[in-house]
Amino acid sequence: MQGEVAATEQVFSAQRRAMVDGQIRTFDVTDARVVRAFDLTRRELFLPEDLRAFSYSDAILTLKSPGTGRPVRTLMQPMHLARMLQGVDPAPDAHVLVVAGGAGYAAAVLLEMVGSVVTLESDAGLTALAADVLVKGSAGRASAVTGPLAEGWAARAPYDAIVVLGAVESGLDALFAQLKPRGTLAAVATSTEDNGRRSGRVTLYTKAGEDVSGRVIFDATVPVLAEFKANAGFVF
Repeated sequence: MQGEVAATEQVFSAQRRAMVDGQIRTFDVTDARVVRAFDLTRRELFLPEDLRAFSYSDAILTLKSPGTGRPVRTLMQPMHLARMLQGVDPAPDAHVLVVAGGAGYAAAVLLEMVGSVVTLESDAGLTALAADVLVKGSAGRASAVTGPLAEGWAARAPYDAIVVLGAVESGLDALFAQLKPRGTLAAVATSTEDNGRRSGRVTLYTKAGEDVSGRVIFDATVPVLAEFKANAGFVF
């Protein structure tokens, strides 16, 4: 049995290196801290057994709620996550909030780069998974919480950076309020083109006083998070 486990870990290790070299490095991710973080973080630990074979593919994966079995979270492809984190460029001692954090993979990657991480989910079952895999081994540097995504997590604010793992149409005001001065929020801002097609752009928002400015860093298409749909009545 131990030999089988070791062999499986070797396979995942080789797949992880192939992902880093073939997906992340080739997607204009050159920051050594980001590359190292993805090289060290075992994505298979944050996926259910039926998805582990796809841990290091570029497939779009969907997590189901452990409690209900309903699909609740579409995971951002690693190469998109990597380039987003490169754009955020958090300081080594940064305090970061991850919104729609799933079972905690993105937070685990960030934990290799920053001082502390809070991962927020609206599904309690996914929070429990993150607590089990991520928080236990974090020496107090990570926490997993459950709550409405658009409300952020004010109890641990302010944050140096906030990373939203999904597309947003509106509803970022509460998150902006939880940023430190000159803090950065990253999200996929989505809109509908004149031809009816939806487009998404990973955008970095920087807070300066009461003002927030944004700049696009690359295109990416991911599902809109339900809490950040325009018809929810939020405006940013």
